[in-house]
Amino acid sequence: MPDYTSGGEKPSLGNDYSFKHLTLTSTLMLSSKEKRRLRRTADKMEKRTTFESRGMDVLPFYAKTDSQQDLWSSLNKNTVTVAVGPAGVGKTLVALWFGLSAVKSRAFTKIVYVRSDVGCAHQRGRGALPGTLEEKMAPLIGPVMDNLSVMTRSQGAADYLIDKKIIEPMMLEDIRGRSLNESLIIFDEAQNTSPDQVKTVLSRVGENSRIIVTGDTKQIDLDVFKSHNGLLDCYQRLAHINNVGTVRFTNSDIVRNGVIADILAAYDD
Repeated sequence: MPDYTSGGEKPSLGNDYSFKHLTLTSTLMLSSKEKRRLRRTADKMEKRTTFESRGMDVLPFYAKTDSQQDLWSSLNKNTVTVAVGPAGVGKTLVALWFGLSAVKSRAFTKIVYVRSDVGCAHQRGRGALPGTLEEKMAPLIGPVMDNLSVMTRSQGAADYLIDKKIIEPMMLEDIRGRSLNESLIIFDEAQNTSPDQVKTVLSRVGENSRIIVTGDTKQIDLDVFKSHNGLLDCYQRLAHINNVGTVRFTNSDIVRNGVIADILAAYDD
């Protein structure tokens, strides 16, 4: 789990000292800033209680490969982690599992899942598609929905975590100007971004937050990103900075299906 103990334990008001339990007299004595802080604390406590009372306990994490364990360790140790490797090695799975475990232990309040809306060369933009924002986002958060059933006990956990914004999907173009505090930020499929776009996402990391930038440089969808690739640039540029960890997966780490490694090898020839 995330190690935030070096600076001392995070302050706690306790179950009996929240905004909802204050008397009218004591509430009037508080400043507006203190009221807002207590209100936020009460909301967080209520979300935690609801999350746990619904039986959505996160299953224990057991790494299937050494690289998965390296990724978990990097997420636990570093503010920034960059994970590069082929499909099926568990990059997104491990990141989500780590984030949910941290939410349960109250190290984070939420997981922010960021993706770029990049597909084939002639694909219409997400905004041009019919439906609500949630319906437009649904195809992009497929990796989240696919993985949640593996790490939680409840059948309804996936929908609940999205509905309650414990997992918040976000388009890359919507992240500018945000300050993401007490969160694990998962920047997925970053191979389809530019170095400037990766820089923008990295600069959104707020207080008590951590970020993982992940993707596969062999699955670049547009030619523009082959010469100026944000994921590869990030991996190389940040490798020697303190509080930054890098993890590289190979075809031997593929756990999704045994034949995938052979298929990828055939395409590499």
